[in-house]
Amino acid sequence: MDGRTDAANVLHGVMAALAHRAPEGMRVYAEGAFALGHGACLTTPESAFEHQPVVMGERWVLAVDGRIDNRDALARLFELDAAEIARIGDADLFALAWLRWGTDFWRHVEGDYALAVWDREARQLTLLRDRVGVRPLYYAVSSQLFAFASEPEALLGLDGVSRSCDGDALAYLLGAFDFDDMQRTFYRDVRRLHAAGRLLADPEHGVRTDCYWHPEPWSEQQPDDAEGWVAAFAEAFDVATQRRMRGNARPMLLLSGGIDSGCVLAAARRLQGSGEVLGLRPLSLVEIRAPLSSETRNILRLHEGSDGLRIPVEDLAAQEVFSMLLDEVWNAPHPIDNSLSYARLGCLLARETGSRVVLDGVDGDTEMTAMSSLAGWLTSTGHPLRGWREARLASRVNTYLQGASPARILLHGALAALEPGWMARWRYRRQAAATDCPWIASGFSRRLHLRERRLAAAIQARYRRKQCSLHDRRAHDFWHPGVLRALEGTDRTYGRYGIEAWHPWCDQRVVDLLLNVPEELLARNGWTKWLARKASAPALGEEIVWYSGKSHLGSRLTPTLVSAGHARVTALLAQAPDLLAGVADADRLARLRMDWQATPIDAIHTVADDAMHIATLVGWIERYRLQVS
Repeated sequence: MDGRTDAANVLHGVMAALAHRAPEGMRVYAEGAFALGHGACLTTPESAFEHQPVVMGERWVLAVDGRIDNRDALARLFELDAAEIARIGDADLFALAWLRWGTDFWRHVEGDYALAVWDREARQLTLLRDRVGVRPLYYAVSSQLFAFASEPEALLGLDGVSRSCDGDALAYLLGAFDFDDMQRTFYRDVRRLHAAGRLLADPEHGVRTDCYWHPEPWSEQQPDDAEGWVAAFAEAFDVATQRRMRGNARPMLLLSGGIDSGCVLAAARRLQGSGEVLGLRPLSLVEIRAPLSSETRNILRLHEGSDGLRIPVEDLAAQEVFSMLLDEVWNAPHPIDNSLSYARLGCLLARETGSRVVLDGVDGDTEMTAMSSLAGWLTSTGHPLRGWREARLASRVNTYLQGASPARILLHGALAALEPGWMARWRYRRQAAATDCPWIASGFSRRLHLRERRLAAAIQARYRRKQCSLHDRRAHDFWHPGVLRALEGTDRTYGRYGIEAWHPWCDQRVVDLLLNVPEELLARNGWTKWLARKASAPALGEEIVWYSGKSHLGSRLTPTLVSAGHARVTALLAQAPDLLAGVADADRLARLRMDWQATPIDAIHTVADDAMHIATLVGWIERYRLQVS
């Protein structure tokens, strides 16, 4: 930004921190005080023809981390025949789209992307991020420079960019507060370009950001009935899955046995031609010793007829791949990445099989969320019999309400719908005063005014429930910083192994449909995710899709990782009082350390979650030399 910084030298340092994302190497374009780099991860047949950054004539230079899903439509617009489009990578299609439409290219291009374009004439940089926010993009600004990257850690320590943690982020990581600023990250001087974000930067005007797109209610004709919505969902999800099966090798599917990843498998089966191999390869953790859990039995049924990989959870610690996972978790810890140990394991196995793409259903929970008080809402809107029926069925089969009294479900929902504002504010004040997290230091909590801010957040959430349209409430829930952090964490976790995460649930058409589907089709007859279950039943079987359990064998990884890394965890917990001084509660840390030392290995599961939480946080601070005060 000052015109004096050696941009190429700075860029080489950033690129070195991102080398794991570029198994096919890196290329750099440098011009005076500007430099742009790209790391190649070839995931599609056409990507072999790419050479980024793309220099477009005398004016433009482009680099993109992305994938285009409507290549055939763009080929027709650009009058490219089959032979030509087969030899044009997605980056070159992005370049052609930019030359024709400029910053409005997003109206014509479907797919995931984080894109940078340098205007050599105007000396201006433009950054754009896809509408859903699948591909991450971070930036940092100081008096000396403007820098951006696919991972925020690559920017730490640059001139004018500190290694200080964001205070709200620390509160979030300690479980005390869910800060909802779309642009802030875990690091004070590093910002996030939000979903559908556009950034312009030049020495004269500095940095400006805006949002180039906002979710709007569907303009298309909506289905007339439930069966029409089921058919529309299945069609959209088939297209989303097919778009993500065009890689160089068959993609892997992290298959947990739940309906979210099951929907991806159902779509792949519907797309499978007679006598053809399934377009993706399932990968699952399973039990091999009786009695088998319901989840394992479901997974084994889902694997029937495929060449999927099944990893025995009981013997996991004895396998070579677990040693690699153990090393990653404790020698490269990160608060988000370490919560994705199952995904890390999948990446290691995918890399061994030569796959560069992994699909999952991790986003389904967010997109298929329905109001938990549906029964009460039906009652309060003049449908008491429907409300009672919904409450009665929810008590039997709803994943989260199963076992609760129907009367309690109905009463809780009705009170939430009818509660006057003054009573809600009184209740929120009591909750805000009583819910300080046990991990956070009281002085740190007061300094951040967490109680007052939790109260304000609760009141604002109530306003959204009462005043905003259903479409706007869903859009807020989906484009929430917590969702973006999960997507970005998945991208970083997979990128560490030179693998890309492709998300069918985040396809723009699927997102648009689920933002507009009637509420009673997301939760119906007591079932969560009714629409997805109904659409997947023919391909997966009734017994699997109408399963109401919520077990996940991936949760058994944490005790195994903590037990196998006992010495490293012990060392990290010993450092916790110093590295978290003034932030975490000292007495709580001391009790955890005492419990850890007193717990025998065969009972380590009783303290595993807390030990993983704090040891990971300390390891992350140590790894990046972060400042937390």
